[in-house]
Order: sequence, then C-alpha cells, then structure tokens
Amino acid sequence: MALQPDKDYSAEIIGYAEPWIVAPGDTVQIKVSCTEPEYTYRTVRLIQGIDLEHSPKKAEEEITAIPRGKQPGRFQSARPGSYGRVASWCPPGTAGGLHVSFYVQPWLLECPHDQTLVSTVDSEFKAGFSIILNTKGSLDVLVGNGSSIETVETGLQPELKVWAKVKLVIQGKDVRLSLTPTAFRAEAVPAPTSFETNLKSDALPFATGALLVAATQTEGKLVTNYFNGRIDSLSLKTLDTPSTLAKYDFSLDMPSNRMVDTSGHGRHGTLVNAPTRAVTGHDWDGSECDWTKAKTGYGAIHFHDDDMDDADWETDFTVTVPEGARSGAYAVEVETTNGKDCDSVVFFVRPNQWTESNTNKVCLVFSTLTYLAYANERLYDTTRVNTADLGPGFDIEKTVKSAEFYKMRRRTDLGLSCYDRHNDGSGVCFSTAKRPILNMRPGYIMWAFSRPREFSADLFMVGLLEQQGIPYEILTDHDLHERGASALNGFAAVLTGCHPEYPTLQSFSAYNAYARAGGCLLYMGGNGFYWVGAVNSQHAPHRLEIRRGDVGVRPYSLHGGEHVTCMAGQRGGLWRSRGLSCNTLFGIGFCAQGTGLGVPYKRTPVSEEKEYSWIFDGVTSEGESKDGLALFGLRGFGGGASGDEIDRFDIANGSPAAAVVLATSTGHSDDFGIAIEDLSYPALDTLGTQTDRIRSDIVYYRTTGGGAVFSVGSINWYCSLAWDAYDNNVARMTLNVVKGFLAGKHKQ
Repeated sequence: MALQPDKDYSAEIIGYAEPWIVAPGDTVQIKVSCTEPEYTYRTVRLIQGIDLEHSPKKAEEEITAIPRGKQPGRFQSARPGSYGRVASWCPPGTAGGLHVSFYVQPWLLECPHDQTLVSTVDSEFKAGFSIILNTKGSLDVLVGNGSSIETVETGLQPELKVWAKVKLVIQGKDVRLSLTPTAFRAEAVPAPTSFETNLKSDALPFATGALLVAATQTEGKLVTNYFNGRIDSLSLKTLDTPSTLAKYDFSLDMPSNRMVDTSGHGRHGTLVNAPTRAVTGHDWDGSECDWTKAKTGYGAIHFHDDDMDDADWETDFTVTVPEGARSGAYAVEVETTNGKDCDSVVFFVRPNQWTESNTNKVCLVFSTLTYLAYANERLYDTTRVNTADLGPGFDIEKTVKSAEFYKMRRRTDLGLSCYDRHNDGSGVCFSTAKRPILNMRPGYIMWAFSRPREFSADLFMVGLLEQQGIPYEILTDHDLHERGASALNGFAAVLTGCHPEYPTLQSFSAYNAYARAGGCLLYMGGNGFYWVGAVNSQHAPHRLEIRRGDVGVRPYSLHGGEHVTCMAGQRGGLWRSRGLSCNTLFGIGFCAQGTGLGVPYKRTPVSEEKEYSWIFDGVTSEGESKDGLALFGLRGFGGGASGDEIDRFDIANGSPAAAVVLATSTGHSDDFGIAIEDLSYPALDTLGTQTDRIRSDIVYYRTTGGGAVFSVGSINWYCSLAWDAYDNNVARMTLNVVKGFLAGKHKQ
C-alpha cells in the first residue's frame, strides 16, 4: 500500500506544481498532501523569503487576480520503485510451453523484501509466472495453474554484481531453471547450476495480464517487490512452434521510456520511474565506452526499489497565471486552517516577450538545474549507504534547520537527489521536478551550513533588485536550455544565482553566445558551471541527468563505461574534463569547499587603478590585511563573503590572461579542502592554511564582443549581500557593477 501517516505523524502540508516553469496565461496544477481536514491557499510572487536577524524583511506580493481558495485536506504519497511494463506480451489463446531467458546482475542480495526479476502473474485468474530473488538470496519460481499459484524454491543463488544467464522452461507440470554465471575477465565464477521439478498441476504460464520487468503486481493491481540490479536481453518464446513472443533490446531508443521489442510483433513496453539506462551489460568488454558508438555492451537497464520519477499525485486545484504577470519566482502558499502547518509551493514564470524592451533591463537566471540536482538530498541520513562525511567536529544537532528539513527526513517516499546513493549502493543519476522539492522553499535554511542556500539565497538578489528599483526579468536554466542565446537577447546584463553548478551544453552555450555578442555577465556565486547536466525536452523535460565520473568533488563515482548520458548522448562528468571549465568564460573556477565560516576579501593593488574605480565606488574598508590591503565582506549569514564553495583565477585551467583579479579572499581555515582535480602527486597542502590555491577571486575582464564579465567566486556572496538589509559593501559593489553595466561604464 502507499505510505500513510500513523497516529503520531506530525501535522503536515506539502505540495508541488506541474508544470513548474510556465509563462503568463498558462495554467498550473497544484498537487497537495495535507494531514489536516482543511487548508487555504493564495498565490504570491516571491521577493525575499528569509526571516533571520540581520536579514532583509520577508517580502512577497499577492497576486490578487488569482482567487484565494479553500480545499479539504487529504494525504498523498509517492510510490518509489522502477520497473518495465508490457501491457500485452502474448496473443490471446496462447497455450503450450514457455521459454524465458535473460541476463541478470543483482546489486542487493540482503534485501528486506523479495525482488522480482520478471513476472506475468495474474493473481485474480491464478495464471502466469514470476522469477523472484527471495530475501535469502535464492531464486524462486511462481507458476499459476488456474486454481492456485505454486511457489517453487530452486535454491539457485546468483552472485552479487556477477552477470548470470537465467533460463526458465515451463511445460505442462515440468519446470526447469538454470543459472549460468559469466566472467568479465579472468576471475573465477561459480559453475552453472540448474533445478528441475514437477508441479502439482499443469501450468498456465500465458496470463492475459501485463508483463512486468523488475517488479510484480498484486491482486489489488499495486506494483511491488522491486528489483535492485540489472537485467539484459529479455526474451520470451513458446515451445510449440517454437515462436518468439517478444525480444527486448534495452540498448535501443535509449533517451526514451520505451522498452523496444525487436521480435517484429510490436510488443513494446514502458519504463516507469526512470531506471538507469546506458549502463554496461553482460557483454561489455571495455572496447568502447560511449554507448552512442558501441555496437554491443549497453543492453542493460539498472532498476532500483527507490527510483522515483513522478509522484503522480492527484491535482487538488489549478491556478492560471494572469496574462500581464511579471516574470519571477511564484508560490502558492498553502496553510492548514487549524494553523498547524504551511508550505510554499514554488513555480517560475518566464516573460512572454523575449527580445523587446530588454536593453534597459537585467536578467536573473534561477539555477533550476542545480535545484533539481540537490532536490530533497539526504546526505544527513546516516542510515543510508555512504552518506557524506562533512569533516571532523561537524555536529548536525548543533546546526540551524528550517521546518523543511524535518519534512524531508519524514517523507522518504519523495525520491532522492543526485547527491544520494540508491539502496543498492549505486549513485543516483536522475532527479525530477514532478514531486515536492522541500529544499526549494523561500525560507529554507540548509542544514549543513545553518544559512540559506540555492533557491532561498538566490531570492536575496530579487530583493535587492526590487529595493533599488532596477528593471529586471527572470529566466531559468531550463529556459536557456530550450531557447539558447535567444532567451537573453537584448538584456543589458545577465546575473547567475549563487550556485549555477549543473548547466547543460545548451544552457552553458547560451551564456557564451550572449557574451560573444557583447552582453555583460555577472557570475554571482561559486562552484558554478562545474558538472555536466543533461535534459531531454522531448522525452522527459522534468528530469535532470547527472553522470559523475572518476574526478571532481563528488558523493560517488559511476563505473567506467557509464559516463555518457542516456538522455543527451554526451559525455558527463566535469565541464573542465571536456575542456570547457568555468574559467574559460567566467575567469574563475571551482577550487575548494568547506563548512567552516567564510572570510573577507582583500583588494588587490590593481583594483586601485582609475579604470576600476566605478566598481568600488562607496565600498569602504572594513579593516586591513597583513600586507596593508583593504578588507571588505567580513559579515554575512555564514561568516565572510568568501565561503562554502569557492572559485579562483587560474590561467592553467583556462582563465583568460587578460582578466584582472580585483580582490581575493584571505585566511580560509582547515575546514576548507582543495578540489580533488587540483591535486597532483604527491597530494600535499590540501587544507586552507596550507595553500594559497584555496581562495575566492573577484575577476573582471572585457570580452571580444564589447561586453564584460564580472565574477565573485563564492556561494556565500549572496549571504553577505543581504546582511543588514543590503546595507553593506558586498551589496554596494554588486549594485555598482549592475548599474555600471546598465550605464555602459564597461565601455568607457
């Protein structure tokens, strides 16, 4: 059954919007789960959502053109677990014997539930068959005879992560199962084993119901007993002719959710909850590591019992964005009428006009790809496999958390992030927008840093633009992915969020094309443009794919041969590994991270030159460094303006030689460690006090098209920007650059 709250469950209301990125005039479905009898809702445009000491006032604008409302509460939950489904796998009236074969590679043998490999069992009519990996790690066969479903315990045991061919023959009362392990190289594998028995009655293996791969269906039509591992080359035949009923090649139509039947009968299937494709199969030999070029080796799909691609909640109500609505981050605010809980269901509204009247405007791009990568991350969960080690002395019980943290901890049904591992230890490659993303809320405080991060921090920039009356529009990573540079046409300047970490080739290229055409870029964060993201707008626009390689600061590494995305057919990993480091466009690139307090910047001697005076207008000294240079950015949510994840200027990594370092951070503690890709043999001087390679650099340069690039190199920048309601040097410098680009000062 679906997850239901017990009697001690906390009062809770959460929801999500579908679609989550829209335009004026579009209708948005709002899907809500509520434990309480009733709730109210209203729609607002978000301006600033943090309410902390020293923060600006929380601000939002109600959209009165969208009526308020009241709804009865109901609890809704998701059902994680991926599988394949074929609605009709054999023609009506098929009789006689059945031959089933496929390759299997289990990734979790000690599982608390049975794991189904293949099933056609129809519990209502007591027909069909199933092959199950039981909780003891042995294979069972279930066979229907019309009056009951008989379980055959074969005792055959596949090995963990070892490919084996499975053959099942059912004919009359005879059941035969064989298991033949296959070696990858020269390792010894168990000898082939087989089992044969007679049933009590003649089998009826040809059920009229669906064929399920990696799961089974109960009498109540619920799908359950999901498999954790890989399946390759599934084939089903009758014994009478013999005749192939269906034959599946999982290497075909890779970006889609289809299981392609190559038998010629057209018995194609559908994949549910996004199992991982483009993984190595039983015949992979390492001769080709790109599935788009390989002729063999990529016919496997990796299924997981905790995959989740679509929460598939029922819609409670809809809202229609007014035709004249401003672009921005919006939320439907839902609150239980008894006042016990509330939530902000976030969605984004892009402008309808893309190229008109933008010359006097700036554009803020919300990092929606990063929001997906971190969506509902569970790195705090020490009960899961290989959770993050945040360093000696880190104590989660002493950190500041917002209400969303406790909801994420409760709602284990809402899927994982691309920072988590599956129950079988494999890394999570996919994230989805079709679910509540509880850490994408305007008031979210990130549990590891005790401060805003990602979306809640990005809203600080909206608040500053609003306070200063600067004309602006907002776009999202997804808009740049879809429309490329045309999305940015005409804007006087384009600003990133504090953590634009996961661009696709299309969205990254949009920034580059805009800059080459004379646009002005402000990279306002750290650890940006780091990992390659992939989106397939045709098959799954709501889904993000990440393929982490064997370099980069990462929570896991994917196996060799699995670094090419299935949705885009492009190499994943670091942009730096593809020769397109963040440095090559923005002048700086990721170099270090840490949970310790941030530190201030010090100005460089070149920053005193007249050419850059407009950038530092009104930026006063907050002290002096040991070498007598002025400091600024001492305060913020999380210490100084340089902190969290930081970037430095580095010509060796692609920074333009003509770029100027205007300021650099000072004195990072040993809570900060250097990025792995910056290490060479031997791995020395890796902590903050041991090397000057751990630093943030503020960089400025003019581009070939007549524009300019300004980069700050720190996720913490926005957390200092908002300190004391924007009355600080970080905000002043930011405004100087934004207003300077609007006024054309970079051309003077």
